[in-house]
Amino acid sequence: MSAAALLTERQEDALREVANLGSASAASMLARLVGDVGVLVDVPVVLSATQHQLGWLLGGRDVKIQAATFGIEGEFNGHLWWVLREGDATRLGQRLLARPGVSGPLSSSAAAALSEAANIVASACLSSIGTLVHTNLLPSTPTLTTGTVKALVGEDIPETRQTVLAANFMSTNAPTFAGWLVVLLDGDSTHRALERLGMP
Repeated sequence: MSAAALLTERQEDALREVANLGSASAASMLARLVGDVGVLVDVPVVLSATQHQLGWLLGGRDVKIQAATFGIEGEFNGHLWWVLREGDATRLGQRLLARPGVSGPLSSSAAAALSEAANIVASACLSSIGTLVHTNLLPSTPTLTTGTVKALVGEDIPETRQTVLAANFMSTNAPTFAGWLVVLLDGDSTHRALERLGMP
């Protein structure tokens, strides 16, 4: 598995379009899951990043989060992360159970609902990305992480970079929730994706 090289501006633009399509499909699916509540997506961030930089992108290494992480199955090697801060995970879990007024820690039923939603959202994202780069991509069985951003990204290894496609999403009405959808690709998969996009 090779490390991702720094990207040119044109390559970043091409990958940003991939991230935009994948995150838009994921947001549309998430909106349906929570009763057609609006879910907006920011312009995706595309960069070749170390684990330390990725941690700061997600708000800082000490931020408490709930995350579902997937391997990407298909021609590309990488991962997909669905990351929410603790409070956002609680509010989204409540909305998925149609109990938005309930307070307190995330219940086991809400955690299960979040896991199932993560599967659906990840599948929608990877299906759209796969269409754009002419291949079939599927999420693996998710791993659920509760803890800090540092626990998610791991220890920083100097000079080791991944291509990061990251989009921030947020709901449009209260009780609001927000989070990150992140696709991580190694160097070989990044090169293969750019070739499929006519951008070697």
